[in-house]
Amino acid sequence: MAETVLNKAESGEILSREDARQLLGIPNGSEAYYRLLGIANRDARKRFSGRGSIFAQIGMDAAPCPANCAFCSLAEDAFDPKNQFALSLDDVTKMVDQLVPAGVDEIFLMTTAGYSKEEFLAYGREVKKRLPNGMRLVANTGDFDTAYAQRLKQAGFTGVYHICRLGEGKDTGLDPAQRIRTLDAVKEAGLELYYCVEPIGPEHTVDDILQEIFRAREYPVEVMAVMKRVCVPGTKVCSRGEISAVELAKICAVTELCVRPKRAMGVHEPDELCLMAGANQIYAEVSVNPRDRSLQTERGRGASVARTEQMLRNAEWAR
Repeated sequence: MAETVLNKAESGEILSREDARQLLGIPNGSEAYYRLLGIANRDARKRFSGRGSIFAQIGMDAAPCPANCAFCSLAEDAFDPKNQFALSLDDVTKMVDQLVPAGVDEIFLMTTAGYSKEEFLAYGREVKKRLPNGMRLVANTGDFDTAYAQRLKQAGFTGVYHICRLGEGKDTGLDPAQRIRTLDAVKEAGLELYYCVEPIGPEHTVDDILQEIFRAREYPVEVMAVMKRVCVPGTKVCSRGEISAVELAKICAVTELCVRPKRAMGVHEPDELCLMAGANQIYAEVSVNPRDRSLQTERGRGASVARTEQMLRNAEWAR
């Protein structure tokens, strides 16, 4: 059965949910596994003309986040309030002024769920002024309605990274229905939606993963990604462990072939195996990172622009 689906994928046919189920069931390390990765790799390199992308994300605040996600270093139950801070506008613009000439393709501004919506708009307006013509500015912030989505667009944001996470409402303090309303608000406002299957852990089922792959296809999205959960010490789900790089590469390949995003297929955190399995986009990060205890992730888990450039070159993605 998997061989039939692999033939469909190789010929460029649209894959069904059952097709994707068959591909996710391929044993890791088998001949079919490597064929799957090869098909996704060739498909992505053709669609993206062999070019890799680097997105840069700035974490704008560290605070006990009311979303209280069980996997996040900033969750109310895991964050030490004495470490709380918010970047000044001057801090953010200086970071942007360093990232842009370093060669990143897009700028993301990330906040905790409790961050001031008005201040976020104000920062967005100032950052937009500093970006070269055509460079996208992307919001990664808490839930909002259509009216706020329109204000994001007016402030200069071109897109929004927003997802209904695996385990939403169970491992997070957020309502899955509200997450979906925000996805709809992004679409209604004419902003670009960036989507990801995340944060993938060993306990997540094939059906869990398929739900988010096909949600992305329904919207649809032009930038897609996969992300494994990182075990952050002190978080509630750290004891559940992590999936392997081999498993993530399989999920990446299946996601790429099902969604076939037009602009980029990402993997987070940056991973060279996935860059040979359909991914062409990775992140450089500065300041706060939800998967890092360091409040300066560029000194911890966060990859620099130079490191992401090298990873893309190692996988023979052009820049």
